[in-house]
Amino acid sequence: MRHFTLPLAALVALCPLLTRAQGTGADAFENRDFITAQERWLEEAREGSAEAMLGLGLLADRGYGQGRDQDMALDWYLQAATLGLAEAQFNVAIMYDAGLGRPRDAQQAQLWYTRAALRGHTRAQYNLGLLFETGDGIPQNLRQAAYWFAEATPELPAAAEKTISIELAPDLLTAPAITFAEVGSTGIELIWNTSAPEVLVEVANLPELGETDTDDEYVAVANGSGLLTVDMFQSDGAVWRVSSIAADGSDYMSTDWQSSAGEVPQAGRITFVVDPDISGMEAAANIFASQLRDDGFRVHVERDARPEAENYYISYGFASDLETASKIASYLPAAGPVVPIKQVVGGTLPGEIVVHFNAYR
Repeated sequence: MRHFTLPLAALVALCPLLTRAQGTGADAFENRDFITAQERWLEEAREGSAEAMLGLGLLADRGYGQGRDQDMALDWYLQAATLGLAEAQFNVAIMYDAGLGRPRDAQQAQLWYTRAALRGHTRAQYNLGLLFETGDGIPQNLRQAAYWFAEATPELPAAAEKTISIELAPDLLTAPAITFAEVGSTGIELIWNTSAPEVLVEVANLPELGETDTDDEYVAVANGSGLLTVDMFQSDGAVWRVSSIAADGSDYMSTDWQSSAGEVPQAGRITFVVDPDISGMEAAANIFASQLRDDGFRVHVERDARPEAENYYISYGFASDLETASKIASYLPAAGPVVPIKQVVGGTLPGEIVVHFNAYR
């Protein structure tokens, strides 16, 4: 079964995009001078123009001014798609989905539909929903199908009919399977497979040598199968991971921490909450923090008097972090026989333990 809509008409639909451009190749194309358009687009493509690469792909794909060559068309579309042009990404997905220019590859179609969908391409959002709905060549995922149909609905009425036809069932919580990752100094583009209703993306800049802490961290919640952000800064040593969150928020499953150098193990993150009005508390917390950092934990000391804290205690947000909370408790002095440990759903990030020193006497 085919999952794409308007496979060839969608390629022809590139024409308005190309004619709106101000390049001379686009001018020649608008005048239907395809030979000149090809010559000029080749010059512009050598200068790095994604729109020119898209135009060259269209010429080869439709056989304008040359013999039709879908293999060459896909090569040009891929070059433009890699530069982030959503229309080219959609065309690449269409061709992989239909087996044009290459053998059919549903996983590549999913990847490129998603990259275009994250950039707001409505037809890519709808076709991605169809791909997830049928599961022909990829794992069926009705939750993701519903999400992408909903995204396409404002501009594509057919998607609204699909949205209401899907019934969702509870799914087993598993870590997301990352299918594409580009985490650079100015942005993030991640694509994953998961059936979880909510996904959490974390990017952290680790402390430099000699530093004790850093607050430089990016956290985002996503409900679809990917995340795209731009205009943000990460250091070369930034680490990231993606977590599936249970429907009731009580637990998570995460990928390993990753960086440009490979996996980066972290024991977890700890927040010490200290009351600045109690003498010596912050100094004591910093001593404990230093010991825990030596054991691989990322530790932050927060100065905040919290009146709701009745006792000195440790809190964690997710069931998977109870073991770590218990380990942290073993490092610390107890006001009584043991340090109380409480679960506060939604109160922390995955892997984060909060030590409430502010009521310690």
